[in-house]
Amino acid sequence: MTLLLRNLQKAIALNTPALKKDVQALRQVMHIQRYDIAVLCVENDKMQELNRMYRGMDRPTDVLSFPASEVRAPGKLPDPWSDLADLGDIFLGVGLINDQCKQEGTNLELVLPAIITHGFCHLMGYDHETKEQWEEMREQERSILESFNKLTGHRTRPFVSVLP
Repeated sequence: MTLLLRNLQKAIALNTPALKKDVQALRQVMHIQRYDIAVLCVENDKMQELNRMYRGMDRPTDVLSFPASEVRAPGKLPDPWSDLADLGDIFLGVGLINDQCKQEGTNLELVLPAIITHGFCHLMGYDHETKEQWEEMREQERSILESFNKLTGHRTRPFVSVLP
């Protein structure tokens, strides 16, 4: 179905067509092409506002996911042919992500697919509040990115790197 990808920030130059291609590849390997999804790239101040409003944390963050409907169990999505075929929205704090990339000596374009995968996993009901959840989500991300890398030739690694 529909992928809405919008770059609403101006601070960091993004190759939006390449990013859209990567998001479409992720949707393909995750078998979620039938679901509507929005990926919105925003400024740090917008991420801070959203993070404060929805998580009670008054600081910018790199990714926030807002599922369109409640997922009963991780990976158990609504029927893609139903009226509930909207997975939800992912907000990316591109400025913060870019700062993290500079600190780690990596490339923004190589990191974004991993962060978007992390967001997709949250939309699909995965979380990392406990060690068990973290392990399950880490394995899910690893599996998705392994398939993504085979499809695209990228060498993207999972985003979830620290235990709760």
